[in-house]
Amino acid sequence: CNLHDVEMVSIGTFEATGRLDLHYGDAEVGNIDIEFLHEGIPTRQLQAEWNDPQNSSTHDQLPLDAEATLLALLAHPNIRSKEEVVRRYDHEVQGGMAVKPLVNEKGHGDAAVLVPYATHQQTKGVAISNGVCPTYGEIDPYAMAWAAIDEAMRNVVAVGADPDQVAILDNFCWGNPNLPDRLGSLVRCAKGCYDAALAYQTPFISGKDSLNNEYTDAQGNRHAIPGTLLISAIGLVPDVERTTTADLKQAGNLIYLIGETRAELGGSHFEMVTGLTGGQVPQPVLDAIHHMRRLHQAIAQGVVQSCHDCSEGGLAVALAEMCIAGDLGASVQFENDLFSESLSRFIVEVRAEDAAVFESILADTPLEKLGIVMVQPRLTIENAIDLPVAELEMAWRGMTTHPQTVNPSPVDSVKSISARTQNPRVLILHAKGTNRDHDAALACQLAGGSPEIIHLNQLLNHERDLLDYHMLVLPGGFSYGDDLGAGRVWALELETRLAETLTTFIEKGRPVLGICNGFQVLVKAGLLPGSISPRPVTLAHNESGHFECRWVYLKPNPQSHNLFTEGLEELIYCPVAHGEGRMAARDETTLQQFWADGLVPLTYVDECGNRAGYPYNPNGSALGIAALCNPAGNVMGLMPHPEDHIFHWQHPKWRRGHAGMSGLPIFQNAIKNA
Repeated sequence: CNLHDVEMVSIGTFEATGRLDLHYGDAEVGNIDIEFLHEGIPTRQLQAEWNDPQNSSTHDQLPLDAEATLLALLAHPNIRSKEEVVRRYDHEVQGGMAVKPLVNEKGHGDAAVLVPYATHQQTKGVAISNGVCPTYGEIDPYAMAWAAIDEAMRNVVAVGADPDQVAILDNFCWGNPNLPDRLGSLVRCAKGCYDAALAYQTPFISGKDSLNNEYTDAQGNRHAIPGTLLISAIGLVPDVERTTTADLKQAGNLIYLIGETRAELGGSHFEMVTGLTGGQVPQPVLDAIHHMRRLHQAIAQGVVQSCHDCSEGGLAVALAEMCIAGDLGASVQFENDLFSESLSRFIVEVRAEDAAVFESILADTPLEKLGIVMVQPRLTIENAIDLPVAELEMAWRGMTTHPQTVNPSPVDSVKSISARTQNPRVLILHAKGTNRDHDAALACQLAGGSPEIIHLNQLLNHERDLLDYHMLVLPGGFSYGDDLGAGRVWALELETRLAETLTTFIEKGRPVLGICNGFQVLVKAGLLPGSISPRPVTLAHNESGHFECRWVYLKPNPQSHNLFTEGLEELIYCPVAHGEGRMAARDETTLQQFWADGLVPLTYVDECGNRAGYPYNPNGSALGIAALCNPAGNVMGLMPHPEDHIFHWQHPKWRRGHAGMSGLPIFQNAIKNA
């Protein structure tokens, strides 16, 4: 607590007296026998009522335009792209993401797969997902509970989790449970949770509730929120290299459906977009765990190329999402309800040469061959839908596109540094709010260094000496909450309390690397681009006006002979995650001088290595500048996170055959020269 400046006081001890003895100063203010807690408090008896709703179906009142319905479903807020939201949060933090929220940079994954820190050398992972189906609860909370658990289970199994190693958590949001009708629906939902957990053989390990969510209108009538259950699932993934994603991979592959499709449109998104009502809510699939075990077996044997669960909007929406994510088409025959949301269904892509093995594994489960993946980006469902993937994507993205701007080309320049010692000690400097310390430490370790995470207070209190280390890393995060601007407080600490030691460290030629928040600190502390007064540059708010989390391409500048990028020719592909990363200078002459002096080691480019605008340049940095170094070449700061691409499975597209462009060489160069 002292190390992290956390106030702490001991308030007492546990004793085997069976009593709670309270004192205020020297005065006893309470002495209570707590047997009533240990022996159990009396159980409350409350009145609960439930009446099955009587809905008459209107599904036969309107002719169905399947194409218009599909486009409307894709544009629905519950289904459409969430990229605009996802990218505003740091979903890459701590680097162990093997399956990411955005599949192939398009489409949404069914679940995230993480490799926890300290297990990165292994291939085991953890899948995390959720399930929520609030509209079913308006018809039958029991069915809603089953559906939410089924969805959470489907999502983790679809990416490679073992269905027999999944645990779940519940989160209830409900009205006043003292009212009989509210409690009746809550009891029915809890019964669904109990029955489904037994059927899936998955335990509830925790949960929470938020009750009494009600208000009274102007006429004095009480209204409760729709009773809603959110289920979260966490499942073990035996091998992250045998995980799957939802993007179609290769033209010519076969497409299968696992599970049965029934006429279950009650509470569905189909009813939302058509205005029809009265359908049957999706019913439990009692042997769903068996289907999931067979699918997991197929994934573990490597015969599944892609997998996506059928969820909101049914099979047609799931197929469209797979086409969008993979930039491929599909030709499908399907005679059942395209928009039914029946539970426990998966769409699976299989190579033709693996079809016999796949069908053998799934022999005792409901399995239907739907069609084939097509190179032409068009979704064709016989007698129902024939739409180009581009039109599907426009609907799914809400008809929005990113503005594209192009920045001018760079210039040139000089300066090199010589190699120093081997097996260096690396100080990873932790400040309040930094959160990528372990990522940086792991990258340094893999590069051959001996990293140690040290709290800033340990340097300030002289428990550690910076000069005992051979390399310094200032990692990313939100130091001091960025309360006075990104990196400002941390920079003040270094300027006012460690300036002399830091200057000596740098003058000795030892590498200093600032990543993201660390880069902001180096700039605001006057350490980059060097001792120029007044400070000629800053890192300003992103041009987009909001936080950006996305993968970017970085091009090493051969004219910048700093030790970090020396000899690097391949593009580097790694994530950015920041809100204040736009390189801004007091004038154009300053920027051009940086190029001439070789102080720009890395620039944002497109996949071909050419200067490009947003989203390749995620923050609008002048001249596409992603990094700066000092004139001596031993201090570098960059906004992207090379420490979050040091394993091949961290690459967002490795399942599609993409490889290389690792960020590890930056650390290897630094260690070599430390």
